[in-house]
Amino acid sequence: MIIRVDRLIYVYLALCACLLLFNLAYTGRRRISDIRNPFRTKMWRAYLDKLTEEESMTDKQIKGLTRRLSHVSGLEAFQETIDMICSEGKETETWFGSVRPVFIHIGSRYLKKSVMEEAYYAYVVWQNKLCGNSEEDAIVRYMLQLICEHSIYCRENALKALYKAGSPELTVKAYKIMQRHGIDHSQKLVTDGLAGFAGNKEELAECLFREWDKFTPYYQTAFINFMRLSVDSFGERLLKLLVFPETDREVKFAVIRYLRRHKYEPAAQYLQKLVRDWKVDDWEFPALAASALENYPSQDTVHALDEAMHSTSWYVRSNASDSLLKTAGDEFVMDELLRSDKYAMEMIRYKQERRKEECRNDGCN
Repeated sequence: MIIRVDRLIYVYLALCACLLLFNLAYTGRRRISDIRNPFRTKMWRAYLDKLTEEESMTDKQIKGLTRRLSHVSGLEAFQETIDMICSEGKETETWFGSVRPVFIHIGSRYLKKSVMEEAYYAYVVWQNKLCGNSEEDAIVRYMLQLICEHSIYCRENALKALYKAGSPELTVKAYKIMQRHGIDHSQKLVTDGLAGFAGNKEELAECLFREWDKFTPYYQTAFINFMRLSVDSFGERLLKLLVFPETDREVKFAVIRYLRRHKYEPAAQYLQKLVRDWKVDDWEFPALAASALENYPSQDTVHALDEAMHSTSWYVRSNASDSLLKTAGDEFVMDELLRSDKYAMEMIRYKQERRKEECRNDGCN
């Protein structure tokens, strides 16, 4: 079959015209929406001001607000207006106690909608601290359902709502549910989210550790990263994980980073051993351990780092030199330890020059 070129051109022009019309229609709709938004916000402001003036809402008012918030456009306008009210320093937290039944009612509707609408519902719950702190709470049950959605936005907003509730048990339960469903939420989001937990972080860390074996190394690594940022009393327990041969390597790396930030003296000997084992193929352990030893100054640490300076791995020598300069001092390193190794001397000189340059840039004396 022969297709004429002029007909292909006509088809192409028709497609271009359709795309142009679509873009014009979309731009026009956005323009109209931008024009309507101030009026819509003004109407919502007057409506909410009237509601917030009263201590409790009547059944008629609850039904009216439920009807308005059942559509995502109404929910969006509601949140924009609440943000405006809060920016003026007005308190709305007490009023939201009477609004909770509305969010309980509309929650069952939003759970039947698209994931983006579910995500926005969870966002509003998170922003306004509407999540309770027990499993019997209906909004909590909604959030525990939403964490199983495939949308990362939906999961993250639901998790943030649970973090803001401040219940360690609910937070751990949420991760157990995701673990059971085979959901690997972003490790960075897990770490940052737990670090922003509104309740007692020590209790949260304890709850996580009680359920430790129920989580995969993927989540265990994120949990240790959270502990590194938030708590400093887990050195003994994490050291046991580090020395246990069956512990996943990524978990061990996270433990070493924890021990670098939070000094636990009994860990020094094991870290020194890791640094001395630089001849093994797995260079990452001695490299990380060399960085951690900057927090454990002693004669044994200096000798272990001196041995690491002869490693064939650039990363091991680099980290060992940084820690060595911090624990032993420039003159001692140059005069006593490294005369026999040309590459070690070059690394030390390179680090010294780099430190001087950084100091000049920062205006150090």
